[in-house]
Amino acid sequence: MNGQGKVSGKRERRERGQSLVETAVVFPILLLLVAATVDFGRAFDAYIVLTNATREGARFGSVNPEMTVEQIEDIVITDIMGSGTNLTPINESDIVVTVEGQAPGSEIVKVTVSYPLDLWFGQLIGIPQVTLTKISEMPRWRSD
Repeated sequence: MNGQGKVSGKRERRERGQSLVETAVVFPILLLLVAATVDFGRAFDAYIVLTNATREGARFGSVNPEMTVEQIEDIVITDIMGSGTNLTPINESDIVVTVEGQAPGSEIVKVTVSYPLDLWFGQLIGIPQVTLTKISEMPRWRSD
């Protein structure tokens, strides 16, 4: 400091350089956190869509024993594709649906849906894709 309470020019320049280095170190970490948050949000959105679709398929199968496995699979895929989600585009050809317990005498209808979700920023951390799987079971509804 000089006699008038001001910081000398050299010190001021060093502090500006220090701020630039701190920003250069912190910015990539902050950017990675934002990217991870975006991908997590997309995965969560897709998981909610799969959850609703499996529940709907299991429910339709449990109250309608006359429905075929293919009809239940169609209901699940239609529900997924019609979810209206813009955040996570889902390709119909990637959806894997299995239905168990639709045969006569079954007590539980089980619907499983798997979907490989491509992460937008997953390459940054070495995980380009995650497979989301949801299973829903419903007891067979009886009218007697």
